[in-house]
Amino acid sequence: MSIKKTYTTTIKPFDIFQKEKLAEKWLTLERNSDCSVFLSWQWIGNWLDVVTDKLFLVEAYHDDKVVGLGFFVETTRKVFGCIPVKQWWLHRTGIQQQDQMWIEYNDFLLDKSCSIAIREEMIKAVADFAPSIKEIIIGLSASERLACFTNSFTKLNFLEASLVKTNGYLASLSRLKGDYLNKTPSKNTRSQITRSKKMLQSQGQLTFEVFSNPQKLVELYAKLANIHIDKWQDTNEGSGFSNPIFEGFHKAIALSNTNNTVQIAVLTLNEVELGYLVNFVYNNRVYFYLSALQQNADNKVKIGLTLHSEAIQYYTQQGIESYDFLGGDARYKKSLSDGKYNLEMKCYYRDDFILRLECKLKNFKMKFIAIITKYLK
Repeated sequence: MSIKKTYTTTIKPFDIFQKEKLAEKWLTLERNSDCSVFLSWQWIGNWLDVVTDKLFLVEAYHDDKVVGLGFFVETTRKVFGCIPVKQWWLHRTGIQQQDQMWIEYNDFLLDKSCSIAIREEMIKAVADFAPSIKEIIIGLSASERLACFTNSFTKLNFLEASLVKTNGYLASLSRLKGDYLNKTPSKNTRSQITRSKKMLQSQGQLTFEVFSNPQKLVELYAKLANIHIDKWQDTNEGSGFSNPIFEGFHKAIALSNTNNTVQIAVLTLNEVELGYLVNFVYNNRVYFYLSALQQNADNKVKIGLTLHSEAIQYYTQQGIESYDFLGGDARYKKSLSDGKYNLEMKCYYRDDFILRLECKLKNFKMKFIAIITKYLK
């Protein structure tokens, strides 16, 4: 007869002065987990320095061994502009300027040998901790992981609302055996990559390099930031490099790059840098985070496609398992990948009259706008 494991879960306020003591515990569990780079101590440890609101640490133990860890940030929002509602955000703050680093694959840090059971216990502990916490926001998370949260919160009589939905794309490198160009992109995409590379090579010396030295990374960030700002400054979110919190965070993780997690790929023509890719390399996977590309007058020269194809072939030769483009439906991501997945952010909220009313009104508004939009067309 099998004996069911029992877990002890504690939740307590976290002071940033406890960070050094927690680091060893987090790193020990990280080695026993199957987490993404966004739950590594390199990411989370530097994220903690950004948080200004109240933090709570959730810890799960089996006997004396830590098997689950996670942070919630407590905030308050106003429903209908006047009714305060307390929220808990998992590894986010709810403040756009502090969340612009944009965590993906969000989850608790869990021991991979019993992750499903631990997650369920941690969710129950969070739900029971303080009835005054009305909303718990999780994401962006892979849909299959988020389904575990949904199942657990539903059992606890929470309702749910979807906040963000997007697709993610990746190239599975382990099965390509070094032949990425002939096995993944479409014929049209292969043609564009080949033509672009030949056109660039006809103009001189074309080189591709990958850097991970901390001081070099900081130097490259300063260069690519200007290009990134020029491209994104007029959009709704703008460039992260216009945000000192975002910029400081990435400088910090670059300077703590002891395991070469942060890598910047650079495409250079005649000693002129044409484009940059910021990648995170972690647990034998590459996570493409952002790019900064110089504009080219000839639209047949595809700096981005050329740079990504060079990077993918480079990492294939390094024996990397996958090249993950992360969230977003950009055409180039679809063209260069052979896998698609879903990412979502959800709000789980208590069965409260005001929150249910707000949700119904929001749904009514969305349907009304959709009808009007259709009518106007």
